[in-house]
Amino acid sequence: MGESVLVESSNAMLPIHKRRVRQQAEKEQIAAEAYPWIEDGQIILLDGGSTTLELARLIQHRTLTVITNDTKIAATLVESAHIELCMLGGYRRKGTYTIIGPSAIQMVDELNVDIAFLGCTGIDLHRGISVFHRDEAELKKRMIKASKKTILLTDHTKFDQTALISFASLMEIDLLITDAGADDGLIARYSERGLEISRGYSV
Repeated sequence: MGESVLVESSNAMLPIHKRRVRQQAEKEQIAAEAYPWIEDGQIILLDGGSTTLELARLIQHRTLTVITNDTKIAATLVESAHIELCMLGGYRRKGTYTIIGPSAIQMVDELNVDIAFLGCTGIDLHRGISVFHRDEAELKKRMIKASKKTILLTDHTKFDQTALISFASLMEIDLLITDAGADDGLIARYSERGLEISRGYSV
């Protein structure tokens, strides 16, 4: 299968709430598969995005320190009695709930995190993991560096796709969690490159 290069299209121009509900079932599968990797007392980082938001909804009752650059995730967790919440500072990327910029990068550089749960726009065998914006890519690079374990949460539609800026190789990811729509052949091709993959299942 040939590599597909993504451009920001009409999808990026949709209102945030409409983009957030796309592949909703898949995002819930991925979040449910990611949940058991979290242990009480850990410090976890939730990257901005709709799949990490689903994970945030699952962990509201857990005893954790949660760091995020997503205002929607922060709003979801702010009233939890068990969550120590840290919001990264910076500026909001237009059209999203995500905070990026030099201030966010500086904060991440000072952190030591048990697990970072990251999202992406595309993942490709040769070009690695990518997003559209340089500032977002740079922040994700620092999140990986700050974390003992990096888990990528991505639905099956993002495989064999390449956005503008690559921020990590496949080998920099400790685990990729995807949904039931990723077929066995797809899983095998990426697993052969040494990437550990876990797949959620529909109920």
